[in-house]
Amino acid sequence: MELNLFNHFSTMFDDIKKKIEELAQSKIVHEEPSRSPEIKELAIALAKAQAEMPVADLNKENPYFKSTYADLQSIVSVSRPSLTKYGLSVTQQINDDTNGMCWLITTLWHVSGQWISSKRRIVPTKNDIQAINSHTTYLKRMCYSSLIGVVSGDYDDDGEAAVATTRETFAKGVALNRKYDAKNTSPDVITKEQLEELEYELSEHTDIAEMVLEGLKLQSLADMPKSKFQSATRRIREIKDLRNNGTTHKG
Repeated sequence: MELNLFNHFSTMFDDIKKKIEELAQSKIVHEEPSRSPEIKELAIALAKAQAEMPVADLNKENPYFKSTYADLQSIVSVSRPSLTKYGLSVTQQINDDTNGMCWLITTLWHVSGQWISSKRRIVPTKNDIQAINSHTTYLKRMCYSSLIGVVSGDYDDDGEAAVATTRETFAKGVALNRKYDAKNTSPDVITKEQLEELEYELSEHTDIAEMVLEGLKLQSLADMPKSKFQSATRRIREIKDLRNNGTTHKG
């Protein structure tokens, strides 16, 4: 009798333990791989391709920061011949996940079947086709160039890279001028009301919105530091006024 009772409880506890383990296993987040198991051949080919890649021309202007940059076409044009020569290619696809979020998946392939990839969430300034297309183009250029290592003839950042760690820590961007000082920059992001004001100012100007995101190295307007809100809004209005009638906003 006692033996049967012991066996009964032992079996019951084993079943409970099994169910707990199954439940815990179902909660484990399985990260997607970002590379193939082997990448030696890919790495050798990429090194050879990079040695022959010319610098991308700064063929576009960003009036928000009064600077120039290399667009996606320029970056692809200078890199594709070298990539193709050594059996490399790049694909960029947009995927939805089970949570309804969109991701840009950029993959560098080698003819051997080896690959490496990057994954970046798509967060446009507005939920319309123009804003989505503009934001996606910006992400494509950023992810493509960083994955294959192509460079553009950027201007001297005058030590701006020295504060990159602080920027990444708070997921914020560079200043609206060259006087950026990480020590005096609040990590707090703008309020909901400030975000709505920015969205109103940019409602018909998705290209200016992308200038702001690119210049501040932000993925979303909601990530803008509070300390940059007033200067950003002022600069946005200046560009809009110049486009409309050639005047500068004084407010």
